[in-house]
Amino acid sequence: MNTSDNGSQSTAATGTPTTISQLIASADFHQRWFDLGRRVRPLPASAIDKFEAGTAPWPYPYLRQAWCGLLMWPSDKSQGEPAVWFLRLPLDEQGKLLLPIRDRFLHQVTAALTPQQAGTTNGHDPAKQLQQALEGSELTYTPPPERRAVFHAKAAKILQRPASEHLAAARAYAADPASRPWEQLAMQGIADLCVRWQEVQPALERHMPVYAAPVFNTLCQCLESETIDHRLTQAICARAQQQLHGQEPDLAQLTAAVRGISYSQATGMRRDFLLQLLESDTGSSGEILAAIASRCCDDLQDVELADLWLKNLAGSQPQETFNLLLTDLLFLPEIRSILLDLLRNPERPDSVARAFGSFLNPGEQ
Repeated sequence: MNTSDNGSQSTAATGTPTTISQLIASADFHQRWFDLGRRVRPLPASAIDKFEAGTAPWPYPYLRQAWCGLLMWPSDKSQGEPAVWFLRLPLDEQGKLLLPIRDRFLHQVTAALTPQQAGTTNGHDPAKQLQQALEGSELTYTPPPERRAVFHAKAAKILQRPASEHLAAARAYAADPASRPWEQLAMQGIADLCVRWQEVQPALERHMPVYAAPVFNTLCQCLESETIDHRLTQAICARAQQQLHGQEPDLAQLTAAVRGISYSQATGMRRDFLLQLLESDTGSSGEILAAIASRCCDDLQDVELADLWLKNLAGSQPQETFNLLLTDLLFLPEIRSILLDLLRNPERPDSVARAFGSFLNPGEQ
């Protein structure tokens, strides 16, 4: 196993853990941190070390928080099963960890673990102890079902464990959609399939137009965490464009398509699709605008795309939606200046001027 996991830090001179990584390491567990904010992606140990030291921001903030998934497994595999923590850590104005909140969490978990650690040699499950130590913490959260499924699929690969028992059915459906009812597929099986998308890529490309809508939507929700190539991106876009040009476009499928290609290597193809979508009658849908803001935020560094997105948002959505999406994006340094330039442009539409004015002066709404 590649030991790019966290846990190499030593504890403080007193022996008391001063970071979450040190706490986990002190329980004799390896660990791997994931970001679960805009998609599921593992993070390097160096980024976590700097974040926990308070010297660097969380790499991918979302709604001004770090949405963390921690995969932990015992150094001695005979000591039991892996453990998982899902933590939501508040960030300061610079996107850095609020250390007092982290320290309060450490105190709580350490207090919960200390009386139990003496009994670890008497049949106690260390992983279960780590899970139980979180009880009552205000920092825990439950990710959406598709995000949990992708996390567990990626975790299984890291731990070199087999995929879930549901993968076989998902693989069979991907190869031949007529082979079984789509209702029999489990989300975990689709997530397992998506982390192995290259193994089934020809089938995905061939049958993407005919997959049942719920399957297509779930596929895209899971593929948002994969750097798919231009061929699979094209297959997703082609299906979405059929919807876009239909008499009654399915917003759920269009929103799923935005998510499915959001991490694609085909950045030019994604930009063209997003522009086409924003210029269409469905481009002012709240679901579409939110999906672009949350999953395709890097694409808003394109001024033309950002301008169109802002106009649609200001012209169609309630002020609270405008405020929520804009606040999140202004927290990202690489996008902040672009959006502010557009918002302050003297030639901006009246709808943008009004929405931005209300954003700056909420008491005057």
